[in-house]
Order: sequence, then structure tokens, then C-alpha cells
Amino acid sequence: MPHSTSPPPDTASPTDDENLLPEVLLRLPARPSSLPRASLVCKRWRQVAADPQFLRRFCAHHREAPIIGVFLDFYRGELSFRSVLDLPDRIPTRRFSLRLDGIEGGCKSNTGTWSLRGCRHSLVVLTSGDHLGRGCRQVLVWDPVTGEQRFISGPPPLPGHDWSYAHVQADVLCVAGDEGHVHGACHSTPFKVVLVCAEKHVARSCVYSSETGSWGSTMSTKVQYHTMSCLGSRSILVGNSLHWFIFGSQTGILELDLDTQIPAVIELPEDAIDGHHGLYLSTLGGGVGFITLSDDYEAQLWLRITGFDGATRWMPAQAIELGKVLPLRPGEWTNLQTVMGFAGDDNVIFVSTNRGAFMVHLETMQFTKIFDRNPFADCTTSTIHPFSSFFAAGNSTPQH
Repeated sequence: MPHSTSPPPDTASPTDDENLLPEVLLRLPARPSSLPRASLVCKRWRQVAADPQFLRRFCAHHREAPIIGVFLDFYRGELSFRSVLDLPDRIPTRRFSLRLDGIEGGCKSNTGTWSLRGCRHSLVVLTSGDHLGRGCRQVLVWDPVTGEQRFISGPPPLPGHDWSYAHVQADVLCVAGDEGHVHGACHSTPFKVVLVCAEKHVARSCVYSSETGSWGSTMSTKVQYHTMSCLGSRSILVGNSLHWFIFGSQTGILELDLDTQIPAVIELPEDAIDGHHGLYLSTLGGGVGFITLSDDYEAQLWLRITGFDGATRWMPAQAIELGKVLPLRPGEWTNLQTVMGFAGDDNVIFVSTNRGAFMVHLETMQFTKIFDRNPFADCTTSTIHPFSSFFAAGNSTPQH
């Protein structure tokens, strides 16, 4: 009598399921090596990892692009990229090199010196001014991932004001309106460039739109106290408004609503900022805020709160003892430029110590040692700018 035989067991891997595999790859960490390494497994994995629809889902799943490195501006026409990631995610410096010499308006040209102003939404903005970095004769919006460069002439002069001689700050931001668009993969998307300055009781702003290819009107607002000739070099983006510190006989915050393009001044509580050893804009509380740093490395957060009566006021919030966050002994702190920089959108502070330079995420209290020594030890006027992007290492096509 013939024996019945059972069907052979199913040896197919769960990742062979066409619907399951994208869900698995979707949950890989948003690191430069994740998708390129997955694509080496087989042809099917490579097809999924390179699919534009999947890449959009990948960015949306992770929501925020990771900080993959920093740009160091040494104010000598030198712009250096340094990766803050370990192997295999470390990005070579040359991958994000920027050569402006030989290009009209470049670092070594007769038109002046290029100054790094900021990074946002995977874009970098620089302005060209005189040999001291003053004024805006030209703007460069640069996408380090694709290498694309957009040169923009500065705004036209007005009676009583010339942007090419003002002490300006500049910002860039993506304005893509696609449903589900996630910033950090903003390549060939529409953008805006914002210029601001403050002098002689007046703060001014002007906004460029890549969609119209032109600058808008220069807008202004009165400042009730005497201002210095410059604004704070760092901004934060809250909702659809940008914010900068404005310094003078008092300290305030310049707010620019990008919908109306009308600037306004927010007053700060004087008792909160008296005797501070560092003042930084922050979004740590989910809105407009600032952090003061004391001489014993305590960071005090202040938030702008709207009360039940509809009035806004500043209130102290959490205090962060950096001395307890970092595993350092007293002698390992340094008195030389302890805070190298602060990124208010990311709520990341860069701290220099005798054990090296650290990047501290104030939301999670996690820290990463990024340099063995302070790269600014010999140039204390330099600045550090974190760069965030959904970047796939070893792939010329960015994640988007």
C-alpha cells in the first residue's frame, strides 16, 4: 500500500513577501549606510531600497533627518565639513567639499568674502560681502548632497538703506508644499532666502522666493532701544516664523512671520539674562524659548507662555546641569570657549572640554564625542553649524 507523503515545508523567507520586505526596510535606522548596505543583499532588496515611493515613506517614517555632520567656518574663506558619525556611517570630508574660488563671486574673487550663514532643510546658505564679511552682494544656496549651487544677486538698494553694506544675517528654508513632504531630503524643491539686519533703532527684512525668482519688498520695524550693527548669528524656526536675537542697550528677539513678511520685536526679561555666560535661542519647549548658561555650566530654559488672560509672558522652565550630563572630572573642563555653538532647531549644544568636543542633545540628554580636540582652539571667532540630511552614503542619489 503506497505511503502518503507530506508536502515539503515552506522554505521561503518572510522577507521574500513583496508586501513585508518594504515594512522591514522601513524600520532600518536613518543612517547613511543603512539602505546602501541593505541593497547589497540581493536584487529584490536593491529594487525596494531605490524605489522613490519607498524612499519618501522612509523619510516620513523617521520624520526628522539625523545630524550627519557639521560645517566649520574658520572665517578664512575655508569651509570644512566633519562627519559626526562612526564607521560605516562616517562621511568623508571631500564628499561635501565646496570650491568657490574661480567662480564669479567666489571666495578669492574681487567681489569679497563668502560667509557661512546657516544650514536648514539639507540646504546651506552663504553670503558674499566685503573683506570683513559685511554686506550682502550675492547669496549662494548650496545643496551639499547633490552639489547644486544657486547664485542670487542681493536685494536692490533703497533710499537710506543698502543691503550690500549692512551687517546681515541670512537663512534658507524649504517651502515645498507636497503632501507628506519631510524636510531633510529637500533637493530641487522651492526655497526661500531671508535677509535681516538691525541698525539705528530699525530692524529690516527681505525675502527671496525661488518660485518667483525675485526679492520681495524690504520690510522694517522700529526697535525701542539703541541697537548694535548686528543680529545674533543663529535663528530658530517656530511654525512659520523665524527668530533671531537682537542686541543693543537691551536684548530682544526679532520675529519674522514668513506669511506676512512683517518683522516684530519680542522683549526679554532683563532679570533672566543679567550676568549670563551664554545666550541661545531654543525650541526645547516646543515654541519660542531661550537658554542662559551660567559660569558653572547650568543651562536654564525660558519659555514664552500664553496665559488664560491671553497675555504672553516669559517663565523659567527646566534647568540642565551640563556638568552632570557629561562624564567629566572637574579638571577636564576648559575655560577656552566651552560652548562652541548651539543649534536651536535641533536643541543640540557643542561643548569643548579637555577630553575633546561633545555634541549634547538636550531633549534626550544623550551625547556624542565628535572631536578629540576643539577644532577652534586657534581661532575662537569661528562657528559650527550642524548639517541634517537623509543621505545614503555611497549613493549619488539622495533619499527623498
